[in-house]
Amino acid sequence: MKCEVCGKERPSKTIPLCPKCAKSEKAREFVSLLHENLDVIGGGDCGLCSNMCRLDDVGLCKIRRREGEKVISLSSKERALLHAYYDPLPTNCCNAWFCEGSKLKGYNLAVFYYGCNFDCLYCQNWEHKFVERARIFTVKDLLGMINERVKCVCHFGGSPEPQMDFALNFSEIAYKEFGVMICWEWNGAGNRSKALKAAELSSVSNGTVKFDLKAWNENLHLILTGRSNEEVLKNFEAIFERYPEVLSATTLLVPYYVDAEEVRGIASFLASLSEEIPYSLLVFHPDYRLRDLPVTPKEQVYECYRVARRYLKRVNIGNIFLIL
Repeated sequence: MKCEVCGKERPSKTIPLCPKCAKSEKAREFVSLLHENLDVIGGGDCGLCSNMCRLDDVGLCKIRRREGEKVISLSSKERALLHAYYDPLPTNCCNAWFCEGSKLKGYNLAVFYYGCNFDCLYCQNWEHKFVERARIFTVKDLLGMINERVKCVCHFGGSPEPQMDFALNFSEIAYKEFGVMICWEWNGAGNRSKALKAAELSSVSNGTVKFDLKAWNENLHLILTGRSNEEVLKNFEAIFERYPEVLSATTLLVPYYVDAEEVRGIASFLASLSEEIPYSLLVFHPDYRLRDLPVTPKEQVYECYRVARRYLKRVNIGNIFLIL
């Protein structure tokens, strides 16, 4: 397979560009070929996340749509589209290598949200896209799953941003009534005020906020996710200013594309805030539309680890069993 820009070999059938060209300005010409309905982003009044979709029909996350003069939402403060289950502690969550919750005995209540404001080509949980298959949970339903053995709640998905009104409402009650830790695993491109409220809940409950920093180069980020990383980085900085103790980050090492150069940019950004921010490099396994890529090559993983360690004191390799 040949790169559509330079003609050199490319590693993926799905991505029409080689890793070098995927980081160039030329990459922007291919984003709409990989991701649908991007023309609805910006200038709208949705406000669920930083996409600010114009609801001429349906938003990118599929949680809100317009019917005539009315905006119909599948989620609210009182109900959401999700799947919830118990995960024994310590869990396999991305922050388990340092989180205080993983030292406890009991269970994590894992809350998986349908819908996402990104469109990652390699999504590991792409079933979130089928919102029509999701069960509707009320706040009362989810609170009913908390007992004395549940020590923490982790919101993930998809990504919780499109259903943050519900997630915040539930989390406030869950912490007040049960004292559970509140944690978030998200892409970070949420509504700023809601993201700060979520971080506040994590701070008071001794929980964590994990940003999945997908790429440093904005052109590559657009190719991989269909979205810019600008608001992600701004949200990270905003939370750091108020609740630095809750923050952590991960990066999935997409073979050949998310390389040491990308990790250097992300690690440098994190270190400019604090070299103590926990950072986990995740080994990629083939999924969704990038099933033709291999597991991250071992040499790429360890090169990225060495680069990250130059900037940060707390660096981890996740999913390492895939390369051992």
